[in-house]
Formats: sequence, structure tokens, C-alpha cells
Amino acid sequence: MNIIEKYNEIVDEWGSWEKYMDSLKPNRIQINGVWYVREDSQPAEETFEDIQVAQSLECVYETDDYCWVASRMYKDDGETFYLGIDIKCTNKTSRDRDTWVEDFWDNNIWFLGVYNNVSSSMIEARELMNEKGIKDFRNFIHKLIQMGWLENK
Repeated sequence: MNIIEKYNEIVDEWGSWEKYMDSLKPNRIQINGVWYVREDSQPAEETFEDIQVAQSLECVYETDDYCWVASRMYKDDGETFYLGIDIKCTNKTSRDRDTWVEDFWDNNIWFLGVYNNVSSSMIEARELMNEKGIKDFRNFIHKLIQMGWLENK
């Protein structure tokens, strides 16, 4: 069968070439005057592993110069917490977001040392924060103590 015969067969069956072309449109798409067959993508069926994740709770205190994010992790029972907290400190004193410095702290003894103005803790605190930052950090630790996140012994 040549192309003319195929054309005539389609016209006989559909009544006109236009009706035949219209019937193809739901499966076709025209882009810049060119018709393409539309393909519906089917996402590959994925399987996921059953993984164990730790749940945590966060408390955030932010000033113009610093942002502290305290985290505490739930135990496996999902109701009680492990002792101790972690704090992420973002030093924003540069004012340029690209040069902000993030530190991760997990020494609860040091947190309480700064809070209680212990000289060995204050030496390191002065390397990490300016005086206003230290005052703000101590206020944050005070709030965490009030909330029961830390125990000041």
C-alpha cells in the first residue's frame, strides 16, 4: 500500500483527514508547529527501606549577631530525652550571610561554665563570641535551665 492509498483509506474511514488528525490530538502535542506523540511518564516504582530515625526537639534564640539552636534527642520510647543538649551557633557579626560561621557545640559542662562565669569556660567563650554575644548566650542558657533542658549543678 502506498501513501496515497493509505491517505484514501483514512479519509474513507474518518470522513476527512482533519477528523483523523483531531482524533490523534489527545495523544499528540504540537510544539513550534511540529506534532509529537505525547508520552505520559510513569514514575518508577520505588521501594523504601524501613530505617530508624532519631526524633529531636529544638529551641531557638536569635539576635542580630548570633543564632543559637539547642537540640535534644528523644530516647527510643519517644517520651523522655537523653541527657545533654547540642547547640548550633551561627555567628552573624560579619553581616554578610556568605561569611557567617556555624559552630556545633555539645559540651554541656562548658555551657554551664559560661553560664556560671567559670574562667576556663569564659576564655573559650571570648574566642567564639563578643561580650554582648556572651551575655545573650548566658541568657539563652538561663532560659534552657528554666525549661528543664539543662540542670545547673
